[in-house]
Amino acid sequence: MYEESNGLSEIFPAPRSTGSQFFRLQTPLRNGLRHGLIALTFSSSLLLPGLGCKRGDGAAALKRFASTDDSVPAPPAAPKFGGQEALTLKRLQTYTGEVPEFTAITVLPGRGMDIASIKAFLPGRGETELLNAPSLSQIAALMTGTGADSHGEANATAGGAFLVPFANPLAGAVSADGKNLAVNVHGKSVSLPVVIDPDRPAAPPMARFGLLSPMSTSIPQINTMPDGSEGRATYETGNFGGHWPGKLQVTVSALLSGRAIDLLISSTNIGSEPVPVSSGWYPRLAIPSGNRAQATVRLPKTSTAGNLSSSSDGFNARQGKALGAQDLDVTLVNPKPSLFDNGPTVELRDPAIDYGLRVVGMSASINGIRVLAPAGKNWIVVSPVANPTDSSGKPLDAENANDLMLAPGKTLQWRVRLELFMPSTQVKAANDASTFTPVSARP
Repeated sequence: MYEESNGLSEIFPAPRSTGSQFFRLQTPLRNGLRHGLIALTFSSSLLLPGLGCKRGDGAAALKRFASTDDSVPAPPAAPKFGGQEALTLKRLQTYTGEVPEFTAITVLPGRGMDIASIKAFLPGRGETELLNAPSLSQIAALMTGTGADSHGEANATAGGAFLVPFANPLAGAVSADGKNLAVNVHGKSVSLPVVIDPDRPAAPPMARFGLLSPMSTSIPQINTMPDGSEGRATYETGNFGGHWPGKLQVTVSALLSGRAIDLLISSTNIGSEPVPVSSGWYPRLAIPSGNRAQATVRLPKTSTAGNLSSSSDGFNARQGKALGAQDLDVTLVNPKPSLFDNGPTVELRDPAIDYGLRVVGMSASINGIRVLAPAGKNWIVVSPVANPTDSSGKPLDAENANDLMLAPGKTLQWRVRLELFMPSTQVKAANDASTFTPVSARP
């Protein structure tokens, strides 16, 4: 007979009589215990009154325990993605339930550090998934590396794919078999795989979602922090299998803490010639209540005129605008932070459950944001981009067009922060100073 309490197993043998002695044994669960069983071996020269043990009973009991343990089947093997297991960073809830907190993030080092899950504790709701993504077992079934996933296409629907060395769709001459595009990348012709847009199946054939998705890494690094942890992976991408000019090394990291998640992409030109580089992230952010119509979105204002479609009208108001039944697909060029934002910010609010999430561009290199919210879907894509381009590869931000070409030895740094808040209690003092201190785009 035993109970489990506070990480300890306690064994309370029943007394044989009112005068029997009473034994209690405590031992940490982590010390090799399986299935709540603790094997006790007693010397044959000892008799422990109150335990009802005869001489030799300890060895017999141990044999019975061993036999029972051997009959328990081994747990199923963990699924693998690109030959590597998923990496889940977790932290304990530190508040008493009155504020939202991030609790876990799962990344796939064998698939370009794709983010498969983000979980948070939400007051009145408990632990909640913040991405619109399949389960890990379902993702593993999709990520076969063959057929419809031969170029890492499954990453686009599996939570949040990191986009390198290009972030916006690119067009070109389609091959006879319809599988490849001949694309001119700053004077150099390259062949890029055609990837169908899962959210716009009728869209023309283009190269999409970058080239990092199918790539694996060596052993990822895990760093423990006071309020969470960090996972980091480096990819020796080279020229991406001949699909991109130049030679790059790409490092992706995710830092988990209670009130924020920081995501970082560092792309370093380790070649001898300048190379065009864009970076981004393509997450399907869930509307947790499932009530899309009442969810609101706030977009940042932009200094570039003429790049806002009519569908975005009203979304850059102070409190944003409810999605309703509207189909939203807009790319913002050179967005600017509002007075109290830490950087160009897209804000998602779900008033039905008092949930709010900010996606903040923390690095100065982020000069574009695509926002996609298809009608009838309970999710929204917020994709901050460093060096956005049009379908021909031409920079959309004419003011910073030269930033697209990364010189040898230089690094393009892309950094985004996710922040939780409760819309009902979100009040900022009018005299709060802005803390916008962007990371240099070219450290």
